[in-house]
Amino acid sequence: MTELEQFIAAHEAALRAGVMFGLLAVFFVLERALPRRVQKITAAHAAGNLFLGLLNGVMVRLIVPGGLAALALFNAGGGVLGLIALPDWAAFLVSIILLDFVLYWHHRAFHEIPLLWRLHGAHHSDRNLHVTSALRFHPGEALVSTAIKAAAVWLIGAPAVAVIFFEILLNGASLFNHANWRLGRIDGLLQKLIVTPDMHRLHHSRAPRESRMNYGFFLSVWDRLFASYQNQPRQAHHHIDLGLHEAENDNVLAALWHPFNR
Repeated sequence: MTELEQFIAAHEAALRAGVMFGLLAVFFVLERALPRRVQKITAAHAAGNLFLGLLNGVMVRLIVPGGLAALALFNAGGGVLGLIALPDWAAFLVSIILLDFVLYWHHRAFHEIPLLWRLHGAHHSDRNLHVTSALRFHPGEALVSTAIKAAAVWLIGAPAVAVIFFEILLNGASLFNHANWRLGRIDGLLQKLIVTPDMHRLHHSRAPRESRMNYGFFLSVWDRLFASYQNQPRQAHHHIDLGLHEAENDNVLAALWHPFNR
């Protein structure tokens, strides 16, 4: 590893936290300066989502102390990429694309497998989509997601630097996609390459068919390739109904209890 790579690996947790909280603050300001929808977000609700994000982060870090980067370092030279002689830049790029592909199917599985949907429904129960919604995941889903990503990192043989970059990208893209801010025509143009706030908002629609479209987290190509892309919701974005019909409350306690509701 180069000195830069060693520095990145050694400060992985701090880099991820710095980017996440920095972008959280940026999008928090942007969605108030340029809101896409009129929404009433209480401080208590936003704090509850932040609590879930911090709880999951601490829990995963305790279970996997070195994070996925440590797994990648231990598995250096292994996996599929270990069988192929690629220059470092190519291995990095292929790893990011393959991990993004895995995240697409990971997300789709959480919608199509009933047991996983019970966990993921806690995320979709938020009735107002905004930047802190990106942190609203049930701890059970966080554990399953970590296991899936760990298996992907191992099988791909992704280099540690690519894994760290991907984790930062995952955090940043999620905050970007959930933020309630207006991009205008730029949103439609960006959708040709990446997942945007409008594209992801449709995925949070209460309409069952729409909530099973637009699964991508970063690259929009997977939804187009696997017939799960929808450009516009049935309702206009500023009127679209969000959340779940069966979720009468969207506070933090309701989110934690959501998988156990009948």
